[in-house]
Amino acid sequence: MENANVLIVFVSAILLFCIAFSRLITKAGIPVLVFFIFAGMIMGSEGAGGVYFDNASAASSIGNFALCYIIFAGGMATSWKSAREVLLPGALLSTAGVMITALLVGVAAHLLLGLTLMQGLLLGSVVSCTDAASVFSILRSNNMNLKAPLAPLLELESSSNDPAAYMLTITIISLMKSDGGFFGYALMFVMQLAVGAGLGFAFGFAGALLINRIRLNSDGLYPVVAATIASFVFAAVQLMRGNGLLGVYIAAMVMGNVKLVHKTSLVRFFDGFSWLMQILVFVTLGLLVFPSQLRAVWLPALVMSAALMFLIRPAAVFITLFGFKYPLKAKLFVSWVGLRGASSIVFATYALTEGIQNADTIFNMVFFISLTSVIIQGSMLTPVASMLGQLDKEDKTLVSRSFTDYEEDIQGTLYELRAVRGSKAVGMAVSDMKFPESVRIMLIKRGESTIAPTGKTLIKEGDTLMVTTGKTEALLALKERLALA
Repeated sequence: MENANVLIVFVSAILLFCIAFSRLITKAGIPVLVFFIFAGMIMGSEGAGGVYFDNASAASSIGNFALCYIIFAGGMATSWKSAREVLLPGALLSTAGVMITALLVGVAAHLLLGLTLMQGLLLGSVVSCTDAASVFSILRSNNMNLKAPLAPLLELESSSNDPAAYMLTITIISLMKSDGGFFGYALMFVMQLAVGAGLGFAFGFAGALLINRIRLNSDGLYPVVAATIASFVFAAVQLMRGNGLLGVYIAAMVMGNVKLVHKTSLVRFFDGFSWLMQILVFVTLGLLVFPSQLRAVWLPALVMSAALMFLIRPAAVFITLFGFKYPLKAKLFVSWVGLRGASSIVFATYALTEGIQNADTIFNMVFFISLTSVIIQGSMLTPVASMLGQLDKEDKTLVSRSFTDYEEDIQGTLYELRAVRGSKAVGMAVSDMKFPESVRIMLIKRGESTIAPTGKTLIKEGDTLMVTTGKTEALLALKERLALA
């Protein structure tokens, strides 16, 4: 019992350290989740913790469980109004873009690294998806106000491309283990996507109906019901030979975009719960990695990581978005936002559990590729956006978001107004600011805290006012009258 308590204290201290420094880390453009991987490695058998963990099957199960809720949270928080404008290019990036990436990585790995073509395609399939958690955390922590419609395009792509990468990985592994024909697996691929999408819509509407009709004695049970629906959808779609990840994402997006009781609390619950799941999967994957084995793959992995960043991802983006009227610099920025992360590492565990030849090498390469991608691309995201002119400097009030956190309260677009030095609003009570009827103040961000304002709340210099309106002319008049930025 004492040894168990020592381990719990050690693990908790490391996790709290990572969380405590999360703001400083993310300001540098590096997702805090990367440090949870390092936390897992520190806890592992080759680290200070000495915890021996070499169970790829358990890691794969934990990863699948976590991905179910991470993707469900992304679906719940995706606004259909924003996604609709970029639906076709986003869907193409999530499907055709994934396939092009997998193919190019596979060929490059075969030619440059000496892997068999099928092993190269397996590597390509695993790293073909971008990491939603990393993309979201960097965009929001740096308050990057991207030019329209880049933010919803990137969020739609990164939150919806896991299912295609998952299916490609499963298909390549199946081909490597059997003599089945390619066209049979291609048909299975299409059928799983179709079944997953169809059941996702059906379960999504059914889940929303259940939550709206059920009468519970405690509001705290509604998140439990929603979480149970997520796990049910994932497992049921899998049992019906569909793509469970796609089914979960579509079901969640349906539920997040219809009238739903306690929607705000549910979205916030899953936002926090997805963080817990991300931490769980990153720490687990960190434990599974043996740092001493990375020495043998760091050079070929670095070559593939560079090829993916500077050649393959841009090629996939430019081919996929051909015919769409996106400026060259916008396409270049989308190419740079191709961060690999937890999903790729989880998919790599499938090769380990299935006993594929060179699975250890592929897993270690994927781990190294994901790590370098997040650190290098993540830290350079803001400078690259600025260099390519993709930051919206003219409309500084618009909050770049496509999430539905406040959709049940908001009847317009969400904006932010800043009370800078010299603003007439500084020192005024909210009730004295005389907001037009079409403009509503939702929140006030003051330093690290968030305030739910009342009429007596005094505005201080540096405050950011979160307001919503459907009439921009009323907002502009308010800005001018109070000298808000």
